[in-house]
Amino acid sequence: MVFHSAVLTYLPADGREVFSETMRRMPGHWISNEAPHVLPTVQARLPRPALPGRAVFALALDEQPVAFSGPHGQSLDWF
Repeated sequence: MVFHSAVLTYLPADGREVFSETMRRMPGHWISNEAPHVLPTVQARLPRPALPGRAVFALALDEQPVAFSGPHGQSLDWF
């Protein structure tokens, strides 16, 4: 299992895509907690937009969003 929160934004877009491709090939599960735009595959699967004016991340399991969260997991809004 790999978990990360608020780190992929520091990679350029092509670096994030390389990381994502690597994670798709790995056995186990991938849990991400990043701003929605950081992982376009997660952003495209969001069931609804985040509330305006709030700093929210998308918590996802294997690129499937499961909740909006606070930037470092201090709050959760499950889907």
